[in-house]
Amino acid sequence: MSFVNRFVAINKESSYGVTGSTYYYGEVDDESFKHQYDILTREDLSRYGASKAVTGKEYSSGDFNLALINDNFTGQLLKGIFPTDTTGSISGGLYPHVFTEAGAFPTFTIAVGRETKEHYYKGCVVDSLSVSANINEYGMISASMVGKAEASTQDIGTLTASFADGLDALYFADAKVFFNGDATASNAVKSISFDINLNVDTDNACGLGNATYLRQPPSQRREVSGTIEFNRILHDGAGASNPNYAALIATDGVELSGSGVELKVQFGNESVADILTFNFYKIRFEAPESNVSGRDTQTMSVPFVALFSPDDSKMMDCTLQTTKSSAY
Repeated sequence: MSFVNRFVAINKESSYGVTGSTYYYGEVDDESFKHQYDILTREDLSRYGASKAVTGKEYSSGDFNLALINDNFTGQLLKGIFPTDTTGSISGGLYPHVFTEAGAFPTFTIAVGRETKEHYYKGCVVDSLSVSANINEYGMISASMVGKAEASTQDIGTLTASFADGLDALYFADAKVFFNGDATASNAVKSISFDINLNVDTDNACGLGNATYLRQPPSQRREVSGTIEFNRILHDGAGASNPNYAALIATDGVELSGSGVELKVQFGNESVADILTFNFYKIRFEAPESNVSGRDTQTMSVPFVALFSPDDSKMMDCTLQTTKSSAY
């Protein structure tokens, strides 16, 4: 068994279901892509069980998980959830890519190498993207995708995996979380996770004449939610604009809104502090949870939802610095 025969590659399509020219490979931990179809059974009153079956809708879906790395693979995933990529001037050998919510969503061909065969899933769209980070651990990103029925497999070796050697994953020791536009990062955040869901409409991507999707599944309502865990209970005077317990349980709760960034999650390394930054422009916190057990340290967890900010005309955006000078 050779582990070089295992890979996941992503390719931005030139049009729906038409593979583009360039594959990018990711340092993926695991994947679960598969071909699926619905089985329709036919029953009638003359038999005690179903006697006929046909194949209904055919499609593919899957997830993959990997550590956050400022490479082209991550850039493509962000492009799938933030359609517009605007590049900036060079900075220390890295080019900043600013991803925003406006624009037409791209589609991808996903190639998965599994020992002896390469599997191809065309017409894939990003349905949801999840980011999580725990203190002193690598940041992680997960993508959930749906697409057309699986294409024919190829013998392994049709593609040759090539990775961005020398790049290490981004870890939460060098990460920072800012609240309410404060220039001082919180020193109380223990972990943070959030999900961006596009709720793509697969039913209306189908049409007569083909068993699989005929057009790109359209995105529907964008939903963003997450949870922040603090390393202690935060009461009045917590500093760094941290949401405190008294305000969180008050009648109106805590909402961070207005013009500008209300929650910033920043990943970096020793030389570049803001390699990857997620900006949220309106945050509504839910009720906190802060229980105790035995002699364990008391912590506080606070769920939140990100809302559309009329002051900023968006929910969120993000910036990724990579060695690629052109837009994804």
